[in-house]
Amino acid sequence: MAKINTNSNVYTICYAAVMVVLVAFLLAFVSESLKDKQKANVDIDKKSQILASLNVRGLAKSDVEAKYNELIQETYVLTPDGQEIEGADAFDVDTKEIGDKFPIYLAKTADGEDAYVLPLKGRGLWGGLWGYVAVTLDCEKVLGAYFDHESETAGLGALIKEEKFQSQFIGRPVMADGKVALTVVKKGTSEAETQVDGVTGATLTSKGVGEMVLSGIQQYVDAICKGFEAALAQPQCDAEKCCEKPECVCADKKACACQDGNCGDEACNCASEDNCCAREACACKCVE
Repeated sequence: MAKINTNSNVYTICYAAVMVVLVAFLLAFVSESLKDKQKANVDIDKKSQILASLNVRGLAKSDVEAKYNELIQETYVLTPDGQEIEGADAFDVDTKEIGDKFPIYLAKTADGEDAYVLPLKGRGLWGGLWGYVAVTLDCEKVLGAYFDHESETAGLGALIKEEKFQSQFIGRPVMADGKVALTVVKKGTSEAETQVDGVTGATLTSKGVGEMVLSGIQQYVDAICKGFEAALAQPQCDAEKCCEKPECVCADKKACACQDGNCGDEACNCASEDNCCAREACACKCVE
């Protein structure tokens, strides 16, 4: 049997190819095995950031899930036109999607105050920025904030991640003259309650946070207002019970119908049938 020449180029190339394939397979296997755990860690980190905007900080990882479920009441995802995306969960919206979608969390702060948590995205000196701002339900006051970054300078721009910077936003007014005015300015130059001092020596990062907060919250306000305007343009239902309306005929659903939808039955008698509008509990709703 011929002896393998371990010094030949062919042997070296074949050996290297086998090792590359083997290592690649092992890495892929490990990555796939850890995928669920990695996702769980990413989710916990994101929930911790949302909780920080509600002034809940320093929780052990094992406690984050329970506290998140306790404080987050509901989530919504709006289109830029203010239409709610049915079945969408705000938590599933990636930061990169904000602007095309507007995720909103209805929550309670650490003090039990009702709040909307608004996820934001922006751009710093070296990379992306993101954050969560908790505001009152009328969008008039900040209740808490959290910001983070991809690659800002340690000891300078990276300080936006510190509670010392973020706590400045608590209690600040959001609006002025009907528009979002909350922003970040160079330290020592603030002239209004809506202006928060930036980080010393990190002008561009501070400016990025200011633009993210100002334009980001304004986009949410615009989307919400458009949603309200669209809702107001729809036919509004009268509080009267259907059959108390003089124009209402039970077999004719053009004017109104009971919530159970049975007013369109041809055999229906408004005054006597149990499934029709005479029931006290049956309120009217508009029907095309």
